[in-house]
Amino acid sequence: MTRISTFQQSQTLINEMMKSQNRLADSQRQVSTGHVAEYYKDIHMDTTSLAGAKSLLSRLEQYEANNGKIMSRLAHYDQALAGMESAAGDVLSAVMSTINTASPQGLYGSIEGAFETALNFLNSRNTEGYLFSGSNGDTPPVNITSINDLMAAAQPPTDIFDNNDLKASVRIDENRTLEVGVVADEIGLEIMTALQRLALWANGTVPTTAPVPAGPSGSFAVPLSQEDQSFLSGEIANLETLMDNMAGFRGANGLNQKTVEDTTEALGLQVDQAKVFISNIEDVDAAEAIANLTQREIALETSYSVLSQLNRLSLLNFL
Repeated sequence: MTRISTFQQSQTLINEMMKSQNRLADSQRQVSTGHVAEYYKDIHMDTTSLAGAKSLLSRLEQYEANNGKIMSRLAHYDQALAGMESAAGDVLSAVMSTINTASPQGLYGSIEGAFETALNFLNSRNTEGYLFSGSNGDTPPVNITSINDLMAAAQPPTDIFDNNDLKASVRIDENRTLEVGVVADEIGLEIMTALQRLALWANGTVPTTAPVPAGPSGSFAVPLSQEDQSFLSGEIANLETLMDNMAGFRGANGLNQKTVEDTTEALGLQVDQAKVFISNIEDVDAAEAIANLTQREIALETSYSVLSQLNRLSLLNFL
């Protein structure tokens, strides 16, 4: 015997149809947005883990961005240190050539050129301010403009530096802070002292910084006096020590570059892992979401069909 649909049965079918509509709407939203849920309340079991992972990801990405700026600053440091080391090497070559040839031709020009090079590098700047001023980024760290100013300065010329001693320290990841700052008097006093000594002697003044040479100065006249040759011979050791120390500064800066580079690479891996973790909570599997959408569309169409058929049935069909 075939049973005729009752009101209660129709209501049950309508309720099931509405549930199918809601499930289909969820599937459509998941496919269109790529997310499991629209609100945290719908994934409340994972909310704490998700919020923590997003906070960590934000910090890691900020470290990455900061480290990019740090690498740029360290590259500027290396360029400046290399330039000053090269300038000191040029002066050393000129001094040795002068001794070997007993001719001072070109020596003073090399001294002036090295001074200009060192001054330009020490007063170099980027978008954040002067690189070697410590925390005084708006103030040039070296307050002179010419070799004559250098000769008029104190011996050694500590008064030409306006930087402070506050070196930049930066957080490069969750656990490490790195001191990356370099200040002008730390790297520049030695080369400026060497150039001051040579410039003073060339202008007839015996420098008073140690080691104090025996005078009188011959001002690098032609031919070179014995005093000139003795003075220049003594300066070779000073210039070689200066270059060794400059190489040491470059080495320390290079170590910082390597540390930041390795840390940034590790941060990249951590960022990828955090994104995967977040995606596993938030994002749907695309293939699974599309399959669910198809199944729920079929289920809804089936419920429409069944409800339509039942609504068309009446006792007249069986009389």
